[in-house]
Amino acid sequence: MVITSKDNETIKRIRKLKEKKYRDLNGKYLIEGIKLIREAISEKADIDTIVVCDNCVKTGEIDQKVLYEIAKYNCVYVDEKVFNHMTDVQNPQGILAVVEKKSPDKDINYNEDLIIVLDDIQDPRKFRNNT
Repeated sequence: MVITSKDNETIKRIRKLKEKKYRDLNGKYLIEGIKLIREAISEKADIDTIVVCDNCVKTGEIDQKVLYEIAKYNCVYVDEKVFNHMTDVQNPQGILAVVEKKSPDKDINYNEDLIIVLDDIQDPRKFRNNT
């Protein structure tokens, strides 16, 4: 079944995750794009839902290999209009996922020698001098 309404409860719930307070409240976040979803799968992230643009499947933008990888997860298919309503990406790849946040206390071993925390990373090419 393909969801065609932006007013669908599942779509509303997922769309709310764009806001930090809802991500924190629900303990979930959104990832978008084929590469990030493949990485989440390979890292055995706790994927709640995968949203797939039905039109992107039909046009071949999302290949069969990716569809096989995500088949064992809870997948929701939406039409292109609904998918574009859910994303802020200018050129979406037609796939996004809701992932459970992990508790930082369980994931970080503070006894390790090196811990790197990155925040507010920007593309260094933006600051390059064009001289």
